[in-house]
Amino acid sequence: MPNAEVLATGTELLSGDLVDTNSSRIARALQSLSIPLVQITVVGDDRPRMVAAIQAAMARSEILIISGGLGPTVDDVTREAVAEAMGRPLIFDPELFEAIRARFQAFGFPMPENNRRQAFRPQGSQVIPNPIGTAPGFMIEEGDHILFALPGVPRELERMLTGSVIPYLEKRFPPAEAMVWRVIRTIGIGESIIDERLRDLLEGENPQVGLNAHPGMVDIRIRARGTTPEEAAARAEATVQTIRERLRWAIYGEGTCTPEEALIATLRERGLTLATLERGTMGLLGGRLAAADPEGLVFRIGEVRARLAVAPEHAAEAIRRQMGTTVGMAAEVLQGAENFQITVAMAAPEGSRSLQRGHRGPLPHAAEWAANAAMGLLWRWLQEAP
Repeated sequence: MPNAEVLATGTELLSGDLVDTNSSRIARALQSLSIPLVQITVVGDDRPRMVAAIQAAMARSEILIISGGLGPTVDDVTREAVAEAMGRPLIFDPELFEAIRARFQAFGFPMPENNRRQAFRPQGSQVIPNPIGTAPGFMIEEGDHILFALPGVPRELERMLTGSVIPYLEKRFPPAEAMVWRVIRTIGIGESIIDERLRDLLEGENPQVGLNAHPGMVDIRIRARGTTPEEAAARAEATVQTIRERLRWAIYGEGTCTPEEALIATLRERGLTLATLERGTMGLLGGRLAAADPEGLVFRIGEVRARLAVAPEHAAEAIRRQMGTTVGMAAEVLQGAENFQITVAMAAPEGSRSLQRGHRGPLPHAAEWAANAAMGLLWRWLQEAP
């Protein structure tokens, strides 16, 4: 299979003002075609840097997908950069111009003069229609290499990706082998511990196993290859079963499952109820649980207070008794001299559990740690309870 790269353009992506979601959309789409994405590059609205990035990517990989820079303003320089990088002049496309003007007429107002820039494209390129916006894309085939240029507006890019780019790649590069991806979600166990327990799997080539750490959670990603989809799926499943045997209680789900969804489903299945009390956590623990249980069948109340009258270990029992729930949870994030102190606790009729840790990151990150640590504590109790 050919290698693919993504070039995300826009100075706003480098300033931190905007998160690059387009690259993840493209990555997921390529994954469905078993086309390996080998590099993602972000470059600002600087034409020379963009030219250099395009030339480097085309030298390394057979497929390049560019997002952004196709608008009508002076800082939208993708058209010019692609033309320069590939040694092609820009040409004016009258049909494209009329299509853009017709789109504005459909919107009910005249086309601004600067939108005329969007009717230019590199010579020899093919237009990629934009059914919901004014910025058309284009593609260029040069030998075994293909370049796609798509607008940066996420909904427009996704529509053009699924409607034009992916169908084209699917026909041009039918997969030589089948690939299956699985994602195992864990909570309450450190990345280093998982690394020790899965070392032989992490060093394997087929399936390939990798770790992706989040605050208080670790995802285990599996990619299995085979001559048929069934063979690839069987290899992935065998690896999943091995991981389940080694990590046991720490696994709360697969795919896109969240810990709050897993907790609410398990509590409901067992006829258990829950209440939470938190301080300094930005209400993340109760908010996430409430969102996963909109009917309130399991999660009865989530209180956020400016201070806890007692330590979290006692607060968990207090909220449990106050609300008459099976389980009470408390989470507290306190500002220390050099870091945050996170304490989480849970209480049930059989007893209580708690844990503490320091955290040097910003408050939102500490709050996320606290929420995930509290849910991990409860998840482990549910898995170990008779």
